[in-house]
Amino acid sequence: MVVRIDRDHYTMSNRLPASERREQLLDVAMTVFAANGYHGTSMNGVAKTAGVTKPVLYQHFTSKKDLYVELIEGVADRLANEVVGAAKAAESNYQSTVDALCAYFSFVEQNQREFQLLFGRSAPKDDDTANGSQMVESRMSGTIAELLSEWLDTATVETYARAIVTMSEGVCRHWLTQLERPSAQDLAEQLAGLILTGIEGLVQSASSDQSKKFGT
Repeated sequence: MVVRIDRDHYTMSNRLPASERREQLLDVAMTVFAANGYHGTSMNGVAKTAGVTKPVLYQHFTSKKDLYVELIEGVADRLANEVVGAAKAAESNYQSTVDALCAYFSFVEQNQREFQLLFGRSAPKDDDTANGSQMVESRMSGTIAELLSEWLDTATVETYARAIVTMSEGVCRHWLTQLERPSAQDLAEQLAGLILTGIEGLVQSASSDQSKKFGT
C-alpha cells in the first residue's frame, strides 16, 4: 500500500484561525508520516508540504514526536472505539465477533493513511516513541479477552486474544492488496467463522481434559 503526497492539495491560505490551521497541519502530517514513516519524516518536510514556514509549524507542535504522538493517539482512539463499540453493542457472541471485525476492516478500507500510520513497516518500535499499533492491539485484545473468558480459562485468554488481533491485521493487509476483494462484511463473516470454530474446538478440548481429570 503506497501513500502519495499531493503537495498542490495542501496549498494553504496565509490567514487561518489557529484551530483550523492546527487541523490542516495534522492532516498534512498524517499523509507525510504515512508515506515516509516516522524516521523518514522531518518537521521541515511537513512544513514544506503544508506550504508554511517551520516557525508556524512549531507554534502548534513543539517537536516531531509531539506531532506524531497526537496523530497516533487520535487514530488509535478512533479505531479502537469503533471496534470495541461494535463488539459490545451486539447481542450474541457470533454477531459481536462479526461486527467488531467488520468495523475494523471498514475503518481500514476507508482510512488507509491511518492504517499505514499505525501498522506500516516504518512505524517506530522503540519505547521512547508512541506505538499506535500497540495501543489499538491492547484495547482490542482486552475486549476479545473479556468475551473469551466466558468459555476459556483466564490463564489462556490473553494469548488467544492477541493471536486473533494479530491474525486480523495480517488478513487485513492481504485483503487491501486485492483488486477484487470481498466486502468488509463478507470478510468479517468468513474470519468470524474461522475464529469461532477454533474457539469451539478449544472449549471442547478443555471440557474433555476436565472430564478426564475427574474420571467422568
